Amino acid sequence: MKSQNLRQAFSFTASGAPDRMPFVISFALVISAFLMVGSSRSDILSLLIWRPLSVFLLVLSIVVCGAQAWERGKPLVLLAAAVVTLVAAHLVPLPPGIWTSLPGRDFLVKTYEAAGMALPWQPLSMAQARTWNALFSLAAPVALLITLLALDRRRHQQLLLLLLVLGFFSGIIGMLQALGPDNGLLYFYRISNFGVSVGLFANRNHQAVMLATLYPLLAAYISLFKGRPDQLFFQRSMTIAGACLLVALIFMTGSRSGLILAIVGIGAAWWVYRKPVAQGRVVGIRAEHRSRLVGVGIAVALLAIILIVALSTPALQRLLDTDPASELRVQAFPAIVEATKTFFPFGSGIGTFVEAYQIFEPDSLISPSYFNHAHNDLAEIVMTGGLPAIAIVVWMAILGVRAFATLMGRRNARPDDPDFSAQILGRAGFAVLAMLALASIADYPVRVPSLTLYAVIAACWCLNAYRLVRK
Repeated sequence: MKSQNLRQAFSFTASGAPDRMPFVISFALVISAFLMVGSSRSDILSLLIWRPLSVFLLVLSIVVCGAQAWERGKPLVLLAAAVVTLVAAHLVPLPPGIWTSLPGRDFLVKTYEAAGMALPWQPLSMAQARTWNALFSLAAPVALLITLLALDRRRHQQLLLLLLVLGFFSGIIGMLQALGPDNGLLYFYRISNFGVSVGLFANRNHQAVMLATLYPLLAAYISLFKGRPDQLFFQRSMTIAGACLLVALIFMTGSRSGLILAIVGIGAAWWVYRKPVAQGRVVGIRAEHRSRLVGVGIAVALLAIILIVALSTPALQRLLDTDPASELRVQAFPAIVEATKTFFPFGSGIGTFVEAYQIFEPDSLISPSYFNHAHNDLAEIVMTGGLPAIAIVVWMAILGVRAFATLMGRRNARPDDPDFSAQILGRAGFAVLAMLALASIADYPVRVPSLTLYAVIAACWCLNAYRLVRK
């Protein structure tokens, strides 16, 4: 009875009551993620605040709008449940007779025997603390998924604007980082790519990925414009200026993969863009000229400033230099393949890459620093999650193909169509997911909590577009 009263107190009705609470929860999650957890490491201090906050918001989101989310987004809710179940299953203690028969556990058996200890009950995970960390890291994306599915279209457009603001804010912070001292106060993480633009992240490649994915978001933003012709001209000028600004900001990260993704992002923006329709008349010829002059003036000033700043940073030299990290990824790949074969089909446990890889790491690659990820997310997923994880990835791919087919079927949607905004956001969301998947071939962007939430938003946009067509 108390639970029902609590749900009624916070939830909104199907008849159209405001969705304020889901809106507040989703915005709190996104803003706090970008400001607090832009690193994939499990030992950053901000996690002491972020993890309890995300668990609290998960519980609140389930109480507030869990039923609404299930009704609107069964495919994504079931997918999220499968991911959580897989990680939790890797933490279930197993008797010695079972876990010792799993592939790749000989190392653990020999360790216990060498220590003179009896074999204990042991979960599938080779490093339980890492898997617990992976399980708790799912609280925020699941909470965000639930709340996003309860938001109306207007709220999703506000989320689009929020992501653009956060992305450009990260870019400006990165510009100041690149201009300042190599270990300046604007670097927010102890382990980071100092001396270049990382913005709100710890890794320059993750900053570059975020900036590159803003291209389809800009295209969606201007496509959904509603206003007078003079306002449209101003918005177009600012959008073009923002797109040019992104080139310089990505350049300042010194990320070669970021520049490649920028090209993909520009192509994706062309796919997302639909010509906006201005409404009404310009109030006076002076207002029209003033709007044009202000828009062009701001655009030109921004471009001039950013180009001067970009050329004064060491990013060009870093782009031309040999990247030791890239060489290490290539050298480590055979060991990753060997580990994958050894632990297949059950995997070493979600989140256990570091410890599992070190068992197979060649002596020639041992150094004071350690290889924290495979820098190929599909390879790491197969290595740590085994066959069940592959099944989940295939499931994701099938959902993606269905969403893409729906988006292509509605490629001629018009601004006066009831699902126009959903289709534009769906295209932007699909473009973001595709770019994150491309970046994951040689990196691990979605393992950063803030970018994980970004991917959840993009997935919900795709689902909304699909759902409205299939009604």
